[in-house]
Amino acid sequence: HPRHGQGTMTFADGTVQSGTWRNNEFIAGTDIIVTPEEQDNSELLQAASGSGFAVSYEGHIITNNHVIEGCENVRIHRQGTIIDAVVVSRDPLNDLAVIKADFSPTIVFAIDDSNPQLTQEIYVAGYPFGQNISSSLKVTRGIVSSLTGIGNNFSNMQIDAAIQPGNSGGPIFDEAGNVIGVAVATLDILAALEEFGTIPQNTNFGVKANVVSNFLVSNGVEPVGANTTTMTASERGQLATNATYYLSCWMTTAQIQQMSSSKVMFQDLTQ
Repeated sequence: HPRHGQGTMTFADGTVQSGTWRNNEFIAGTDIIVTPEEQDNSELLQAASGSGFAVSYEGHIITNNHVIEGCENVRIHRQGTIIDAVVVSRDPLNDLAVIKADFSPTIVFAIDDSNPQLTQEIYVAGYPFGQNISSSLKVTRGIVSSLTGIGNNFSNMQIDAAIQPGNSGGPIFDEAGNVIGVAVATLDILAALEEFGTIPQNTNFGVKANVVSNFLVSNGVEPVGANTTTMTASERGQLATNATYYLSCWMTTAQIQQMSSSKVMFQDLTQ
């Protein structure tokens, strides 16, 4: 299988490397390069990254399950500080996870658990390509283009806003600043080219907010109710900046080697 996307590779000489590949060529990122001489199976190294967003003033953060899967430590990067988080609960079926850290967010995302609407304008916030391009938050804009996901998955919706490796777990929100979904996947270019003979354009997916809301309530977290007033662009920007976080996944060298064949976070249909 060609290496295409972001992930971690263990080579025959024992070197472990993390970053982004394009058609087998390593193009960006050196999160970890560990030579056999430097390997220490007890030392924690950053193996992967993703995005998450605050949903309670007690420090609960929503992200994707695949972002935190297999991690020895999950860390939240917030305003120049790094905070260790604990995993409260995971939902592998819907690819959701809720984590919690010992801090009080100054602002959180409200969740609109009503059904999304076709052509509804949306924004996606997150950290595409981790910190390889820059450490600042990125926001893209688009619409809801389908009310189902891959294989008629009605827990998902399709959007045309651009998402990249690293957007995983980031909020999809509307003009009132309400989360209507969680960025989860993009259609893999090589897989689509092989299956359909064409390169997909802006075919991305999110978990619907009603699934997120039910997941939170089931774990004792009461989501903030939906806003009813449209925000200004400045207000949306401030909300996204202050309530969306860069998440890093840390593993030992032994765990990285064990997960290197399965935790390729941004390959195939996993974003």
